[in-house]
Amino acid sequence: MRTIRTALLTTVAAIAFGTTAHAEWPEQTVNLIVSYSPGGGTDTTARTLAPLLEEELGTDVVVVNRPGAGGETGHTAIATAEPDGYTMGILNIPPAITIPITRDARFTLEDFTPLGNLIQDPSAFSVANDSPFDSLADLVAYAKENPASVTVAITGVGTDDHLAVVYFEQAAGIDLTPVPFPGSGPARIALMGGHVSMAAINLGGMMPYTDKVRILAHLGDERTDLAPDVPTVKESGWDVSMKSERGIVFPAGVPQEVVDKAAAAVERAATSDAWKAKLNEQFTVFNYMDADAFAAHLSDLDTSYRALWDENPWQ
Repeated sequence: MRTIRTALLTTVAAIAFGTTAHAEWPEQTVNLIVSYSPGGGTDTTARTLAPLLEEELGTDVVVVNRPGAGGETGHTAIATAEPDGYTMGILNIPPAITIPITRDARFTLEDFTPLGNLIQDPSAFSVANDSPFDSLADLVAYAKENPASVTVAITGVGTDDHLAVVYFEQAAGIDLTPVPFPGSGPARIALMGGHVSMAAINLGGMMPYTDKVRILAHLGDERTDLAPDVPTVKESGWDVSMKSERGIVFPAGVPQEVVDKAAAAVERAATSDAWKAKLNEQFTVFNYMDADAFAAHLSDLDTSYRALWDENPWQ
């Protein structure tokens, strides 16, 4: 009887201790994983968010870059992290959805707990300022005469940049040559260095460099006030749109009370005036969704991309 009583007391104490520990979260540094190289759009989003989250959580938030395999390396690192609340990650859409569709990845959407979506950023087609292509029509005309000769920097297979190129090729009836890079920073450097003909990089990642590049068009549904002089691909004559979204997640399995506390902190940070002002400076569209809305959005997108893959594989 004494053994049973001791065991019961131990169990109750452990439960009470666990509840207290969760209630006190966070008690140490939180890592924020980025699946792409420093200097790119996702890295910028994370490093902008980190100090705002620090204010809300009362602890350090450290950005950790884990580039590789078109985003698979970083997303795997998020999915397989210890679910103790001390590893968060930026979830990139569509790669977090398309990678498991196109190959035997080490993660699926079920391996993440959504905390909220942060931004939206349309893909864009850009060339160096000394490029002979003054418009998207110029590039298409050249590509039709010279199949596969136009090289395009992308940030990995299955990313929004890659899908933008694939669907634009189909719409325009041309053959381009995608060249993968581990992030938009290296892809942009390759473009400015003359190593590729064009780059497919999000609009927000190119607007700060318009002294060195010429943005031919972006793949949003309509022109944006953040870049009013940049036409859309649609208005240029091709019915193609593609945009990325960046949210924030825990690995699956984090205690619910920690998830709730983190999601509330993300909401306060991602709806603050300071955050919105930074997004305007970065030419990035505010697109906050709370945890539940983001989870539903991810499920809908997963269904849509699986249908697209079945109809028209983009590999």
